[in-house]
Amino acid sequence: MRAAYNMAVVNAPRQNDSAPKHRRHAIYATETSGLLLIAFLLLVLILIRYWHVIRWSVR
Repeated sequence: MRAAYNMAVVNAPRQNDSAPKHRRHAIYATETSGLLLIAFLLLVLILIRYWHVIRWSVR
C-alpha cells in the first residue's frame, strides 16, 4: 500500500533547480545593498549632526 502511495512522488518530473538558486542569490544581493545604503546614510546623518563637535585637529 505504501509503495503505491509514494509512486506519484518518485515518478514526478523534476524541476530545474538552477532558476531558484539564481533568484535566491539576487535577493541576498539586494538585501546586502540595502543594508549598505542604510549604513551609509546613517554615517552621513551622524557626520552632519556632530560635525561641529568632532575635533579635527586631534593628533
